[in-house]
Amino acid sequence: MDNLKLEKYFERIHYSGDRKVNMENVKQIHQLHPKFIPFENIDSYTGTVPSLNTEDIFQKLIIDSRGGYCYEQNLLLHEVLKSMGFNVNLRLGRVVWTREESSSAARTHLLLTVNLDDQIYLIDCGFGTATLTSPLLLHNEEPQQTPNGLFKISKNNSSYTLWTWREKWLPVYRFSLDDVELPELEIANWYLSTHPDSGFKNNLILSKVDEDRRYTFSVNTLNIRKNTGEKESVQIEDDIELYQMLQDIFGLKENAVEILKQKKNK
Repeated sequence: MDNLKLEKYFERIHYSGDRKVNMENVKQIHQLHPKFIPFENIDSYTGTVPSLNTEDIFQKLIIDSRGGYCYEQNLLLHEVLKSMGFNVNLRLGRVVWTREESSSAARTHLLLTVNLDDQIYLIDCGFGTATLTSPLLLHNEEPQQTPNGLFKISKNNSSYTLWTWREKWLPVYRFSLDDVELPELEIANWYLSTHPDSGFKNNLILSKVDEDRRYTFSVNTLNIRKNTGEKESVQIEDDIELYQMLQDIFGLKENAVEILKQKKNK
């Protein structure tokens, strides 16, 4: 990623720091990214397989002010951090959200790890309802506080599990430090965007994280969860309310709304 693109990314997420390779900067970027670039699966929901080409992702998420799901979010963040000089790696996880930790699952979730100051950190701006807003120290099984909730990482042999606290500890995904190659991402991306049973094909899903709350939309319901633990659910009754919510809550623009309108009119 060249300097001009890096500047455009910084403008998109309202980052005003420098480019030094340190924890302070990666923390700021990690918190700002999911605030200003929402998680959304409009493409897969409307019948388009999202491109994993980095130029296409930059055009969509930065120039066109869209959001994306894990492959797009974390591939973009990978390019940004690599351009700044961070030692960053792609990893794949097995999603066990809303299930048992030991549940069988394919490696379909893209996350990142960063090696910094002789430590390894988990970084992930693309999990929707449980998106991180701060790096987590990998080899530390104690609970770790982030700006938007309490998380922890457990280890079993070479496998790690990310957990989040929601009145009790809930498993999010399992992952390892195995290297990831682009063909693996292409296969998983195609599957999640085209399989008849995929939640990303059958449901419109959006998520955004502000300083004091999380917004998640799915199955016609906008859920708002404050950092204090207070929860609110709002039913979205019709398309007018849906399109307004996309713009007012998730910061999407008319280009995203038009894609949904075209699906409704088919």
